[in-house]
Amino acid sequence: MNTSVALPTSDLLAVVERAAKDPSIDIERFQRLLDILEMQTNRNNERAFNAALVLAQGEMRPIIADASNPQTRSQYATYAQLDRECRPIYTRHGLGPSFNTEQTGDPNTIMVVCLLGHRDGHTRRYQIPMPIVTQGIRGGDMMTRTHATSSAFSYGKRYLLGGMFNLAIETDDDGNAAGRRAPIRPTARDLPQIQQPREADEFIDGETGEVIEHIDPFTIEMTEGSTWAQFLEPLQRYIHAAANIGEVDEWLLKNQDLLLKLKESKPALFKLFEKNCEPTKERLANQ
Repeated sequence: MNTSVALPTSDLLAVVERAAKDPSIDIERFQRLLDILEMQTNRNNERAFNAALVLAQGEMRPIIADASNPQTRSQYATYAQLDRECRPIYTRHGLGPSFNTEQTGDPNTIMVVCLLGHRDGHTRRYQIPMPIVTQGIRGGDMMTRTHATSSAFSYGKRYLLGGMFNLAIETDDDGNAAGRRAPIRPTARDLPQIQQPREADEFIDGETGEVIEHIDPFTIEMTEGSTWAQFLEPLQRYIHAAANIGEVDEWLLKNQDLLLKLKESKPALFKLFEKNCEPTKERLANQ
C-alpha cells in the first residue's frame, strides 16, 4: 500500500533548492516540485489564518450598541464602535480587513467587498450586495446618488465586519459589561444624523437612509465634550416636527434639566432657542 506523507514546508524548500542545483533534473519534474511547494505553503498559510481567526473571535465580546434608530426604536453599533472594539484584537493576531466596491450589473446596487488578510499571506473574501437608495417610502428624493452610494458602502462595511468576526450586538448588558463600557443611552451625539427634510414632515436617518415618519419625545443627553449646539439643534428640529402642542410640551419637559442649565449659563442662547420655537408653538396652539 502506498502512503503519501506531506513534508514540512522547510523540508520541501530544501528539496527544491537541491533540485535547482542539479543540472540533470528535467524541467517538468522541477515544475512539479514547485507546484507541491506552493500548494503546501498555501495550506500552511490557510491553517495559520484559521487559527488566528479563531483566536481573535475568542477574544471578542458582544459589542454595546452606541446609536439609536428613532423610526424603529432600536439600537445598533456604528462602524466606529465596531472598529474601536475589534481593531486591537484582530491586528494583534495578524489580521486586517480591506474594503472596496464592485459593480453588480445593476446600476442601483453595489457589491461591498472585504478582503480579510493574514500576515502569512492567506486572504479570505467576504461580500454583500447593497442597494443604492435615493428615494423615501413615498417616492420623494431624500438624498443625492453620491450620498446614497456612500451610505450603502458604510452600511455594507458594518455588516461585513460583524459577519466575518461573528459579532453580537448588545442593547442592554444588565451590567455584564462592567469594566468594559456601561450601556449607552441615546444622546445628541450618538443619535443618527438627521438631515434637513425635503418635505415638511420627512426626516432621513443618515445611517440607514430610511425615512423617519415620527419621533416620540425623549431625553437628549450631553456627553463630555458635547456643545450646546449638539443639544439644541436636534431638539429644535424635533419640536418643529411635533404633531401637536402637547408633544412640544413633552419635548420641553423631558429636556427641562438641560434647558435650565442653558438658561443659567447661556441666557442669550436660551432666548434664541425660545424665539426659534415660538412660531411652532403658536401654529400648533391655534390648531
